[in-house]
Amino acid sequence: MGVLSSELDKLLAVALLLCASLLVRQAVIFSGQTWIRTFSHTLTLLLLPLVTYSLTSVISGNIALSLGMVGALSIVRFRNPVKSPLELVTYFLMISCGIAAAVSVSWLVLLVGSAVGTLVAAELFNRWSRRVRGVPLYTTSFTEGNALHTLEVFSETEMPDLLGHAALVGFDKTPEGVVYRFASPSRQDLLALSGAVNGQTGITRIAFAAA
Repeated sequence: MGVLSSELDKLLAVALLLCASLLVRQAVIFSGQTWIRTFSHTLTLLLLPLVTYSLTSVISGNIALSLGMVGALSIVRFRNPVKSPLELVTYFLMISCGIAAAVSVSWLVLLVGSAVGTLVAAELFNRWSRRVRGVPLYTTSFTEGNALHTLEVFSETEMPDLLGHAALVGFDKTPEGVVYRFASPSRQDLLALSGAVNGQTGITRIAFAAA
């Protein structure tokens, strides 16, 4: 009976780890990070905690095996470039989930709940800031895999009003005039800006690109 109970506990831990991986994936997507949608990233999130859980369960209680495993793993090197600090933290989170599940399921639930709550709260505060204050809490980055819509406004003359826009990421002066570049995860914000400047004196062209 004790052996059966132990096996059921392991199956429960594996099921919870799979659910935790999918939950973390959805929370990261909710926060605007689309890099995690890929096949390789999704499988990494699913397999990493399972591998860590199995490894932790095997070496627990055996000091000699633990030391040998640490020595073996110390030579492992990962050459795949990491897009952002959040991606690295996500991997550490999934490793920690596997370790937590091997210790106690309650630790796993607490860890995943805290991480998902933090991701969701950060995105909700960002949306609140954009809606109430008109300015997002975080700066826009093209290197972190965010889903961003872009807008380019070509003008014959400088337009000071555009320089203060929250979605402005840069501008260039050319012999033909000035090119203002905007990026935002909100399609509606950029379309509203496009409609506001369209037809103004000096505007020669407007180019919108959806994410």
